[in-house]
Amino acid sequence: MTWLWHSQKADEYLREIKEQSLLSEAVRQCVEAAGHEHEPETQKTLLRVSHTVYSFSLQAASFGKCFLSNFPPEQFVSMCRDLRVLNAVRDYTVGIPLSLTQFKQMTIQVLIDRLVYRKLYPLAIEVCCYLKTPEYQGVSRVLKHWACYKVQQKEESDEVIAKAVSVKLADAAGISYSEIATKAYESGRTELAIKLLEFEPRSGEQVPLLLKMKKSPLALSKAIESGDTDLVYTVVMYLKNELNRGDFFMMLRNQPVALSLYKQFCKHQEQDTLKDLFNQDDDHEELGNFYVKASYKEQRLEARIAHLQSAVDEYYKAKKEFSAKTTEDEMRLLRFQRKLEEEKGEQLVGFSLHDTMTTLLSVGLHKHVEQLYKDFRVPDKRFWWLRLKALAEKEDWEELEKFSKSKKSPIGYLPFVEVCIKHHNKYEARKYVSKVTLEQKVKAHLAVGDVEGAAEAAIERRNESEIGTVLSRCAATTDHLLVERLNRAKATVAKK
Repeated sequence: MTWLWHSQKADEYLREIKEQSLLSEAVRQCVEAAGHEHEPETQKTLLRVSHTVYSFSLQAASFGKCFLSNFPPEQFVSMCRDLRVLNAVRDYTVGIPLSLTQFKQMTIQVLIDRLVYRKLYPLAIEVCCYLKTPEYQGVSRVLKHWACYKVQQKEESDEVIAKAVSVKLADAAGISYSEIATKAYESGRTELAIKLLEFEPRSGEQVPLLLKMKKSPLALSKAIESGDTDLVYTVVMYLKNELNRGDFFMMLRNQPVALSLYKQFCKHQEQDTLKDLFNQDDDHEELGNFYVKASYKEQRLEARIAHLQSAVDEYYKAKKEFSAKTTEDEMRLLRFQRKLEEEKGEQLVGFSLHDTMTTLLSVGLHKHVEQLYKDFRVPDKRFWWLRLKALAEKEDWEELEKFSKSKKSPIGYLPFVEVCIKHHNKYEARKYVSKVTLEQKVKAHLAVGDVEGAAEAAIERRNESEIGTVLSRCAATTDHLLVERLNRAKATVAKK
């Protein structure tokens, strides 16, 4: 200790140790010895500065280190850090007289746990900050323990505790307020738990605890605010099992989003419940839609018609006359189909009006088709197209000709030409060319292969585009006279 007494011999002794290549070992031993100093009085003697935790051995090591150029500083720095922590916990106000060996074996996490269990939260936080412990293992963990302890205190009001916790934990990362709220709820402080949950950013953590606390309306509101449909369904299904049917429906009526989602669920899983919801809301239009859909699931015709009649009644209550009339027409069609099935043996029940008429035309029941046409006010154009195609498919050319002469065609006669050509019958197609309007003559003549007739029609109409179309269909070698005539007509039209 001659260097401590400012003796000149200190320099000589150090150089002598250095010449023996023992200086590094000496410094290492001094650092290690400092770690094992335990008596407060001895430590006081060894401290260089009252506020710094350096033992005599460390001072000596520091002095000897000045004579070393390549001594690694890690051991020195690490020992200073460990001693500072050890001296803090050895204080009589803390009462954890750990040796360096014990400290190394128990690890810093265990030491922090011991401080937390003794409710020495400020010291635990200081140790975490000083040792730069990761926040989620250090400060945040200590603050969570502090908050859980704080909410169990009965002396302060809910507002004061909630504010203190939120201020203290404002900048802490990775802390779940739901865990703290759970502790408050378990301590019998439900209102405090609700206040703490307001600080929880994750709805998935808020909702389960709110349900546990029987705060169902609030849980449902939080789930809806989150925008997570799975979470909303979770709450709705929980409420469905917990509440009676009336209270459950009443709660959903106050939450349109939840009600809409539950209706979607019922459409696929619980049809009867969906009907009850519509009844409770007096939603007659949706009830009508419900009965219509239900009718298609019935195998017996009587049951199907009964459902449709219920739908008609609901549509009239909702003042949806179009829907009601359409449904009544469906009922009349079903009865008509059943009657024909019984009379003619044709499978018709369940067919659309269009398919029914097509089927009847295919078996030659033209009078019944006329009856449907009149009874259901089928538009003329639609009826003519349907009958035209059906007769052509059947290749009933005689009936088709009679049909064309029954009255003036609302769809014109070019469709007659085209449908005959489609079924490879030019002979029948030519019968209708003369009836085609002047605007469609060229197209009709070309369809049956009558180029000369097309040329006459194009020249008569003086239409340059149609003349060009006919020219493209002429053969230059065989139709040269016709080509010349068309070219002259085209030139004349172009001059004008």
